[in-house]
Amino acid sequence: MSELLGLIVEARPLQAHFRIPHTSLLLDTYPFPPKTTAVGMLAGVMGYPPDSYFRLLREVNYGVIIEDQGERIEEISAIYKNPHSPLYPITKVSLYKPHFRMFFTGPEEFIERAYEALLDPKFVPYLGDSESLFYPASPGYVKLVEVKHGKEKTLRSILPANVEVESVDVFRKRILAPKEYEVPVAFVYRGKHRRAVYRRFLAFSGVVIRLKEPIDVMLFDGEPVFTF
Repeated sequence: MSELLGLIVEARPLQAHFRIPHTSLLLDTYPFPPKTTAVGMLAGVMGYPPDSYFRLLREVNYGVIIEDQGERIEEISAIYKNPHSPLYPITKVSLYKPHFRMFFTGPEEFIERAYEALLDPKFVPYLGDSESLFYPASPGYVKLVEVKHGKEKTLRSILPANVEVESVDVFRKRILAPKEYEVPVAFVYRGKHRRAVYRRFLAFSGVVIRLKEPIDVMLFDGEPVFTF
């Protein structure tokens, strides 16, 4: 099997919010950084212009393990228009101290430059909205590793929603039970307008999922991760 260069980034922000679209009065969050968010973080620390970011979404593959989903916290505010308009309470859900391991493959030069930029970023890295500052999980929070193609039935990374699950094994007390989410993975442009492209995934934490049949994965220093 041919070897590639991969990047692993481990983050544990104080809080994170990855807004689920099509909501208004309840601003809910995905339990993990979507590809658009994670690749956008790399583009930001590297100082890439927006048009390059959209190209990167096609060139870079991404996977993520939710090491800890954190605590769900709520912030309630209201929209004030004028003295005669009703107040509309808005609830924003964020994750308090989640823990993610994010995995990237792509052009080798880009992966090397992303590694260097994470150690010395051109712009402040965010992992979600403007209140969600990136925070390293440990001193060795970013590393370059060898990556190989493989097949695997037992995984901890998020998975495509259409997999057939054979068993779910719990390995810690606090878990995020497997649940499907429709998540943005790219954008399509028409003139000045853009439309998100979505894909369905199975997200979970604190459990190991065993599949009925092996799926294609990338082995990051031997660890199987589904990437897309």
